Amino acid sequence: PKKHSMRSKRIHSAKPGRNIPKIFLGIFLLATATIGIAYPLWWNNRSTQGANRILQHDLTRLQKSATQTSIGGTPCTAQPGPGVLSIPSLSLTATVEQGLQDVSFFSHLNQLSPGDIITYTVPCATYTFKVEGAQITSPGAPISVPNQGALVLDTCYPPNALWYTPDRYIVTASYVATQPQSSQNTNSLQNPPVTATNYTFAAPGAIPTQELQLANNSQEMGQLSFTGTPSAAFQQSNNPLQVEGTGLEGWFAILHTIEENQPSWWKSFAPNLPFPQAFAGQTLKSTSPLEISEDITGSAPNSITLTGSENSHTFTVTGTFSGTEMSITGFSAN
Repeated sequence: PKKHSMRSKRIHSAKPGRNIPKIFLGIFLLATATIGIAYPLWWNNRSTQGANRILQHDLTRLQKSATQTSIGGTPCTAQPGPGVLSIPSLSLTATVEQGLQDVSFFSHLNQLSPGDIITYTVPCATYTFKVEGAQITSPGAPISVPNQGALVLDTCYPPNALWYTPDRYIVTASYVATQPQSSQNTNSLQNPPVTATNYTFAAPGAIPTQELQLANNSQEMGQLSFTGTPSAAFQQSNNPLQVEGTGLEGWFAILHTIEENQPSWWKSFAPNLPFPQAFAGQTLKSTSPLEISEDITGSAPNSITLTGSENSHTFTVTGTFSGTEMSITGFSAN
């Protein structure tokens, strides 16, 4: 996940009776933390499951309306929302509900290019839009949209930041056409969501779990990147945030173990690595943002690397995954 807790989405539509929609859709992706700000990673799994349930409910509703020529004995008339947003170039299928909710979908919005197609399907109709361009702006700044109707997508900038960002990334897509909803275009939305996964780290029993959470540690956060061959569906899910949360548990376990000068704790989670005696007993303070890189194959994490400075020394920690369990396999300090 940015940061990887989330923010909200909202939709404003044109006045009833107009055939061409003006839609402003904002999904404020990942909401992480800076120093001292709570970082509720526990919410990610709940959010993913909730979003998947809403998506399946909306797809079922659209399937029903696609097979009908009328609803309730009256002609089938499209309404602006709620509906399902589809961005094929990002392998993204996301439900859009009116009101405010925590959902994280737009982590790769900056990968859209002019000409990319976006569809928005509601009962009785599918609206098609074409990406025109993007801009970086501040919250609340005015946004100009084409007079013929448009879709505006809004997320934090940079999208992979692991802290609350002051800027917004805005993508504008112009209205192209409205098509009657059909089983064919509804079936094209059936992208199976990535199953939410709980990853684990065997921390020393002497360290309470809550002490390994970002909410209870002072740590500057940087950005999240990927190596390997992560699937687009994985990157759009909240599982990267789950992987990150597990990596942070390992990071903070190391810092607490060093500060408390506990080689026995170290041996329990990094038995093949020497205890960094040179830092033993020191109070460690973050002096640079923590950068995180995840090596992924498809939807499976291979490893996570965390790099940041403590007391102006660069620490690099590597966690390797075996299935859903992570172990510490690398540590260096310069």
